[in-house]
Amino acid sequence: MTSVITGIRSHRPVTPMPARAPGARAGHGRVAFWLLAFVFTATMLGTTLPTPLYVIYQAQWHFSAFMVTVIFAVYAATVLATLLFAGRSSDQAGRRPVLAVALGAAALSTLAFIFAPDEGVLLVGRVLSGIAAGLMTGTATATLTELSPASGRRSSLVATAANMGGLGLGPLFAGLLAQYAPHPTTLVFEVYLAVLAVAALCLRFVPETVLTRRRPTLRFAGLGIPERGRGQFVAVAVATFAAFALLGLFTSLVPGFIGGVLHQGSHVVQGAAVFGLLAIGTITQVALSRVSSRPMVLVGLGLFLAALALILAALALASMPLFLAGTVVGGVSVGAIFLGSLATANRLAPPERRGHVVSTFFVAAYAGLIVPVVGVGAATEFIATFPAVLAFSLLIAALSLFSLARIATALSPDEA
Repeated sequence: MTSVITGIRSHRPVTPMPARAPGARAGHGRVAFWLLAFVFTATMLGTTLPTPLYVIYQAQWHFSAFMVTVIFAVYAATVLATLLFAGRSSDQAGRRPVLAVALGAAALSTLAFIFAPDEGVLLVGRVLSGIAAGLMTGTATATLTELSPASGRRSSLVATAANMGGLGLGPLFAGLLAQYAPHPTTLVFEVYLAVLAVAALCLRFVPETVLTRRRPTLRFAGLGIPERGRGQFVAVAVATFAAFALLGLFTSLVPGFIGGVLHQGSHVVQGAAVFGLLAIGTITQVALSRVSSRPMVLVGLGLFLAALALILAALALASMPLFLAGTVVGGVSVGAIFLGSLATANRLAPPERRGHVVSTFFVAAYAGLIVPVVGVGAATEFIATFPAVLAFSLLIAALSLFSLARIATALSPDEA
């Protein structure tokens, strides 16, 4: 890993190759595209495997609900640090080496969870998982775009579907095994190691898409905000922050809400709640794949406000039907916001800085996961859960309104 992230030999610009190496068959490029989509999905799946298992760890090791928030926050903070300090590493070292390091970090994280004797090792596992997610998201998204240069909309769709689909499958898969199979905190990770082995094999058949490479440097090089369309980029980044804040609420706190407020103790139900939100988001992206990015984001932001209202009402009234309605509307809104925003970011990114710009986009996304949710977790140590979630919801509602107004007034239809 050291050879990938240290040193620098040249200051020549990095030039992306054509989507396929010269002489490669078109069919080979299509196969590589879908193999990489599987690698992306598999990596993101692993990042959410622990979600329905935290209640088991709490019972075994007797740590507080706040420690669950800390474990989640460590993961999100590591993703942010990786994106900020290594976000342009694939522009320098090439896509495949960085993707390989991401898979290696995912494997080490999985081993940490298999052999974890206490919550301290869980923290180590989440740090490694954060490195894997931080390296994979920007690099895989950029590579998919370069493997399919004639269809930027398809690459954005597949990137968002792989990201959200993987995030959603993790809790469902772990919840099923935890409920119905033996050894709930180890078997799921042992099975996942086999998935990672298949992903590593698939990566061998993905071509390199960066022609001029050099040893990268691990340092903060500023945010990769494109000069052309800066206002558009900021607007969709804020929208994505709000959308991922809602995802963070589900992945870190909702399992506890379902068990404590809605009195549903099943690991399957808890995992399925997170899966439902993300699966609906993925289906929404496929359904809206031909819609222009600007109206897609605007509709998503409008539905986002409705989803927040439904979720708050469900928690206030302990109503499962309202909670399910909020999950459906929330999934549609997050899916639309994420796809439309990433398509805009991909379109604005200069080819020679694509990895850096896309990584900056994901900085906004993962900041949305960590900043409000950690605040909620800390607030619940002093006040009741519902007031803390209400304050959280008002914050992200205000941000979504800001983004909605900015996109509606500042962007013309031909810009999206």
